[in-house]
Amino acid sequence: MTTVEPALADTHTPSVTTWTRLEPRTRRADLAPAVEARTADPLWLLARQWQLGEFTGEDTGSPVSARVHAEAARFTRYRPGTASASTVGLPTATPLEAVVERESAATAGDLRFAVESGQQLLRSLAAAGAGELAPRLCSRYPVPAVPPDATSAADAETLGYLRIAAGRVPHGDLALRACAEGRFVAENEVPSALVGAVTAAIAEWMTWLGVPPRPAGPPDGYLLQLPAVLAPGASRPAAPPWPPEDFTPLFSAPGQEGPAWRRERLEYDFAVGAHGCAGELVLTAHEYDGDRLDWYHFDHEPGATLDAVPAVEDVVKVLLPTPVAYAGMPSTRFWELEDARVNLAGIGAGAGDLARMFLVEYGLVYGNDHFLVPLELPVGSATRIRSLIVTDTFGIQTLVPAAPDDTALFRPSGATAGGPADVLVLPATAAVTLDSEPVEEVRLGRDEMANLAWAVERTVTGATGRPIDRGAQVGRAAPPPRPPVADAEAVPSLSYAFATTVPDNWVPLIPGPTQDRPDVVRLRRVPLQQPSREGPPVAVAGHSRLLDWRWRGDDLVELAIPEEEVPRAGTRLLRRWQLARWTDGSVHLWLGRARHTGTGELSSGLRYDTVQPR
Repeated sequence: MTTVEPALADTHTPSVTTWTRLEPRTRRADLAPAVEARTADPLWLLARQWQLGEFTGEDTGSPVSARVHAEAARFTRYRPGTASASTVGLPTATPLEAVVERESAATAGDLRFAVESGQQLLRSLAAAGAGELAPRLCSRYPVPAVPPDATSAADAETLGYLRIAAGRVPHGDLALRACAEGRFVAENEVPSALVGAVTAAIAEWMTWLGVPPRPAGPPDGYLLQLPAVLAPGASRPAAPPWPPEDFTPLFSAPGQEGPAWRRERLEYDFAVGAHGCAGELVLTAHEYDGDRLDWYHFDHEPGATLDAVPAVEDVVKVLLPTPVAYAGMPSTRFWELEDARVNLAGIGAGAGDLARMFLVEYGLVYGNDHFLVPLELPVGSATRIRSLIVTDTFGIQTLVPAAPDDTALFRPSGATAGGPADVLVLPATAAVTLDSEPVEEVRLGRDEMANLAWAVERTVTGATGRPIDRGAQVGRAAPPPRPPVADAEAVPSLSYAFATTVPDNWVPLIPGPTQDRPDVVRLRRVPLQQPSREGPPVAVAGHSRLLDWRWRGDDLVELAIPEEEVPRAGTRLLRRWQLARWTDGSVHLWLGRARHTGTGELSSGLRYDTVQPR
């Protein structure tokens, strides 16, 4: 028979007058005497051990098995943004980073994707015997030879790429929309003898693009059940477009739920929900900077709901505990001979090497007090440990209690109030991602001399998705110096300037109070006002999509960044492509953003009312 010992109801607070261990210690800077553990009088040492009660043993043994009962509730709901955003089902076939970070087709799409998909369409048509339609497609769905933005128009590589593709390759996005609306065959005047070949080529092309299957039509009698059909003058409701309007080929993009990026806070904000036996669990990530999502980004939000559906998996495992050890760790037996390649007496530590001292002390003193129980859990779940029963070498079973809230580790803390949630969060994130070079980079920093904050567009995305070095481009477009005058003595040697010029890729962030909160300061992105000799200053707008240069009519969409988001150390914003392989073998490509610490304050050289040599 075995007995199960109940968990200790209370714990005793250690006292400084109670002897708990007899350890060799030293107050010298050299650690060698303490590690050598020299004994001058072994009999005295044995007497002290007897006096302190170290020979009074208990019938306890080492753990040989552990029975774990856990409840794993899968995350089934997802909400981007704040509490007012829409909630959708969390896809299980996509990494959570891709779901959160992926940009929409409006900002992630470029002409290179359109050209590559158009090239694949021509290959499919040629393989089906309909290659003669290529000139018609290139004329009907043209690729622009001139980029739509000034930055791409000034880039030689972008211009060369579009000049080669224009007239030779159809625009893949336009062709896809024509296929979705059912006008591809008619507007391209496909001969009747080639209709079957073209249909098969388009089906193969859509499979290559990853277009989802066409939804099934309504069942018989479905239209008669709609009240609108029974109304006078009612017409048959139009079928939804296929492929869907939010479909983007070759890369992942958000659906109707929208992106999770907060443009003013320069970070991601989202929430996930799971429903277990204890009720619904909502975890929020309000300050995710886009650099490797993990459990510590989540906070528990009690009382919130995402209408998560129950998806619980009961986990019961009997496992073998193993001691927690690391390579080169000292032996748990004090007088056992150890590996001579590890010299513990030669370990040096300074005043700030707390981590090294902690590792050495753990190996020397507490190495045989901790055991590891490996437990496999489903990815994308929140797990609660229901019970942990440990059986030792004497057959005694002990119910291990949960750690108190003030000492518990690896638990998501409360978003507003209360203690941490009693769950272990295992988000469905990719183990490794392949990151491209940044296609866009913006550095934000403070300029104390000019009493301004700046957003420097170092790299922007061109029309073909290629990163364009704005610093080098602005330097090449700088006006040439003034030519020397014939009569230098007739011209004053000094000239007055109302303000010095700043490179066009430096965007000013003007501080100002908020309308409803005068005590809150925000940094508003405004176009750079460059001085002009012909009259008033000229407004120079930026090109970075991180700074959201959108226009509504003649007005620029306001971007007001809270002052605390641009510290003295600065901020570095990146946009880059990321590729990851998921557990089912599928490959996912998305364009995401990341925020990093900057390199310090900036200096624009902006000065007012200056006199300088002509």
